[in-house]
Amino acid sequence: MRSIPDDLLAAPFTAAMAAARGVTPQQLRGGRVRRLFHGVFVGAHVEVTPEVLAIGIALVLPPGAVVSHSTAALFEGADVRTWRDNNVYVTTLRLSQLRRPGIVATAAYLEEGDVCIKHGIPMTSPSRTAFDLARQRDLIERVVGIDAMLNRGGVKLPDLAAYVADRPAWRGIRWAREALTYAEPKSQSPMETRQRMQFILAGLPRPVAQHPVYAGGVLIAELDNSFPEFKVGTDWDGKPHAETWLADTERQAKIHLEEWWHRRYTKLSIASGWESMINEVRTALLFRGWRP
Repeated sequence: MRSIPDDLLAAPFTAAMAAARGVTPQQLRGGRVRRLFHGVFVGAHVEVTPEVLAIGIALVLPPGAVVSHSTAALFEGADVRTWRDNNVYVTTLRLSQLRRPGIVATAAYLEEGDVCIKHGIPMTSPSRTAFDLARQRDLIERVVGIDAMLNRGGVKLPDLAAYVADRPAWRGIRWAREALTYAEPKSQSPMETRQRMQFILAGLPRPVAQHPVYAGGVLIAELDNSFPEFKVGTDWDGKPHAETWLADTERQAKIHLEEWWHRRYTKLSIASGWESMINEVRTALLFRGWRP
């Protein structure tokens, strides 16, 4: 079997481009290749910068379409995709010519100012991107999209609220209004937002994001989601535990010395669902004096 040509791996390419160079589907699943989107790949050694993403999207972007939703959010530094979602999201006036794998198209009107050009690619503006994400079906993912665009996408909450208020008859506007009531610009990752929303929807008090904890006047931690009145706090740990174990353990010990109940949660914590985490935090709150 021929090896994958180095020049092919140096920049984004499609499965069809790879096949034309004699590369097999099996090779595209190997360690030398990274999948950017459905049917779009790049060498595993290539840093995935906005420019690289733009080149990859340009290979599959249909004529007249504008990059939107979670794909547009990527270019603002806000990655809100779930781990299984490698589609390219676009918005266009007509869907008739957008039937292709890996492209999720939405037919919608784009107002003046709703489209900008970044890295040579037409995409929805940050405000329009946040608005579109706020109109998804799933409440938690709506809030994830808003939080990410507020925290990393350059959107301000008053501006987004005004954008929503100016479009009272748009499809999904009730969903957008509902999601705005849960918005938290301080949330620093999608999983922090998902954790916060799980607490809220389970009937717990609304957590405070990034609450500072001091010891002797020195800042020792900013807790992802906490209940300061009861000194109950949680963090979402998205990094490999082995890389940060010592620092995290020392930090947690300092938090405990300040009489906080504190837990760190990871994806392993919710492998079978969120219920165990919710029950732990509810029990801690009740022990500390909270009453539903």
